[in-house]
Amino acid sequence: MARTRLEDGIAELHDGVRLLYSRADKAITDSMDALQRRDLAVARGVVEGDATINAERYAIEEKVIDLMARQAPVASDLREMVSMLSIVTELERIADHAEGIARIALFLKDNPIASEEPALWEMKDKAQGMLRLALTSFVEKDEARARAACDLDDEVDELYTVINQRLVQRLASVVAHDAGEFDAVTHVIWCSHNLERIGDRATNIAERAIFLVTGKLTEINVSSY
Repeated sequence: MARTRLEDGIAELHDGVRLLYSRADKAITDSMDALQRRDLAVARGVVEGDATINAERYAIEEKVIDLMARQAPVASDLREMVSMLSIVTELERIADHAEGIARIALFLKDNPIASEEPALWEMKDKAQGMLRLALTSFVEKDEARARAACDLDDEVDELYTVINQRLVQRLASVVAHDAGEFDAVTHVIWCSHNLERIGDRATNIAERAIFLVTGKLTEINVSSY
């Protein structure tokens, strides 16, 4: 009976992690959509929704701690629950990066400068693909998928480099005579940084999936940023 309660509790935690993932993933989609379409209402929705994501993260953490205390989990259960503590933190931080992008959309308002950098949306798609693959690797205990997610980080980093080199060149051309455009370009650079960090946090989730399977904590494909 005790084992059944533990298994039910872990299954409930998995449901919570998947829900938190879906909210973080939607926050990425909505924030980038708001940036592209200059939709301030959508951007405000992402910012306002961050409190819900924070609360759900803390609720999962409390459930993990309670389950550890009450159900005497064995080593493999402990690895799974400890991994969840790390993963929900990463998901909540990913949502913070999405909120940061939404705030950039609010700052830029009707300025189309971000949409003039289409590589941002390629970067967003790759980072979301990493995140989806990393979360799936954890749920399905699939080490190969986790390593595949980590490998994709190089592609995100390459786009980050290309975008920033282009934008820094643009900054150099406007710094002396257009403070408004300087600020706008700077905010687009921050957007690319948020996307790069989402990729890094997806890598962290994949590393926890590998830990769940192997019992070893290993840094995979460490980002150069």
